[in-house]
Amino acid sequence: MAGFKEKLQSGVAVSGPIVSEIRTVGLIKALANAGHDFVWLDMEHAMFGWETIQTLVQYSRAVGITPLVRATDLSYPLVARALDAGAIGVIVPRVDTREQVEAAVQYAYYPPMGRRGAGGEGRYGYERRTPAEGVTEVNDATVVVVQVETVEAVERIDDLASVDGLDVICVGPQDLSISLGMPGQFDNPKFVETVTHVMERVTAAGKVCGMVERDARRFQRWYDAGGRFFATNTDSNLIYLGAKADVDIVRGFTS
Repeated sequence: MAGFKEKLQSGVAVSGPIVSEIRTVGLIKALANAGHDFVWLDMEHAMFGWETIQTLVQYSRAVGITPLVRATDLSYPLVARALDAGAIGVIVPRVDTREQVEAAVQYAYYPPMGRRGAGGEGRYGYERRTPAEGVTEVNDATVVVVQVETVEAVERIDDLASVDGLDVICVGPQDLSISLGMPGQFDNPKFVETVTHVMERVTAAGKVCGMVERDARRFQRWYDAGGRFFATNTDSNLIYLGAKADVDIVRGFTS
């Protein structure tokens, strides 16, 4: 699925929801049918087990939506195992230093780009590959995303964005707003200015910048600032919004 990385590099906007509650393949197919580019499977805040992750990752590949897994933390076993399950990309939260970004790249790629150990056939969708073919194919397709979620990371944004092998820096808005001392104040001028600065610097470094929003209409200002990787909503909020809309309509019959 090298096409996703190529799409990122082309400069067009890509979208996908954060998934933390879905456990069945049918809903993954629904997201693919909707036209999303990727699905963000969240192992940081959700209670996924590895077998479920592998099922959802492999099914995502089969129906043509790119599976990205957010690791619980930056560690070799968590990053490499997500990719061994077949994820095309890994998302690493809470990255503050250049050394952390370099470690994420090292964990995600096979030599000579990194030091990931080779093994398992899930990494290329159980199709037959020679070791040389497998390593080349996976390295060409792998996407590394890190999240900027603190003032410290913002202050080092040029250094973070300069790391070779990094594809995307995605802002984590809730944690960044907390770090800025304004929890949830996403329209506060200081918050908007901070995120805009991050997007401009990341784009200038030749990397893709991303953002998380629950209302897709709010991405317009981030697109204008240079953002191209958009995590659109969460699975649970999508269900809530649809259910609440139906309830409001039915309640209106007797109002």
